[in-house]
Amino acid sequence: SPRLDWAIERVALNAKVLGGALGDHDKMVAAASCTEIILWALRADGNGTEIGVFHLGVPVEAIFFVGNQLIATSHTGKIGVWNAVTKHWQIQDVVPINSYDAAGTFLLLGCNNGSIYYVDVQKFPLRMKDNDLLVTELYRDPTEDAVTALSVYLT
Repeated sequence: SPRLDWAIERVALNAKVLGGALGDHDKMVAAASCTEIILWALRADGNGTEIGVFHLGVPVEAIFFVGNQLIATSHTGKIGVWNAVTKHWQIQDVVPINSYDAAGTFLLLGCNNGSIYYVDVQKFPLRMKDNDLLVTELYRDPTEDAVTALSVYLT
């Protein structure tokens, strides 16, 4: 990439995107600082292309890939998802996030209200009425104790 004018605080790497919209041999790297994320596609020949600069609107706490979808989270209760097929960046407000994990194509969010939410980022489901990302409550603790850690393993 060209030299950035800001310090990189978070980095995510997707080493190989199989059959994605960017081609079979593309690699993707994302860098975040404060509220901004820059995403690049890198080809096997060493050339790269900036896909875009995305704004979460709040400080980015984590960036990572689930399949070929880029995810950004903030403890304030925002998630951002970039879908490689539609090339669409979607920001969604949720309850403040304490923990997260990915299992297959599912993004799971542990929140401070005792709930665990999930999003199937491969399908990138949007609600028809308002075009918001479909975030589904999977579990709610009856005492509303915060979910401070998640670890998911799918066979």
